[in-house]
Amino acid sequence: MKLKMKDEKVVGYVLLAIGIAMIFFSVYQMVQVFTGASPPPNLFNFSDIRLTMPGETESSLLISGEELNKLAAMVFWYMLMFFIMYAGGKIASLGVNMIREIKVEVKEPMEKPETDVSSQRNKNQQKEPQKSKEARGVNDKNQNES
Repeated sequence: MKLKMKDEKVVGYVLLAIGIAMIFFSVYQMVQVFTGASPPPNLFNFSDIRLTMPGETESSLLISGEELNKLAAMVFWYMLMFFIMYAGGKIASLGVNMIREIKVEVKEPMEKPETDVSSQRNKNQQKEPQKSKEARGVNDKNQNES
């Protein structure tokens, strides 16, 4: 039994380490990309967006395809790294739950609920005569006073 508990703790520490490593990796990669130290992966290939006004022969450049590619790649990179960070947090949380010992304390024993209908009827019948005797006693006192 103790060997099993020890194995769970080892797995818990491994999961905690993996989760923390994933978090640090994603933060490091985001800092590298957003500071310009390394480019984000180029997954998109957009063309220039041009706007032609009526009456003009030339169209004006609204945004270049290169800048649009960079923006889309950075947004995708941010979402991917945020997902990896979130997954790392969940894995680390699972590891912490495996490391932590769960202690359960029972303060009062629970009473067994009675599901038998006949036993409930018997209890109700035993209570009724007691009430009627008490009610008779009250009536007897009222008659003695008058």
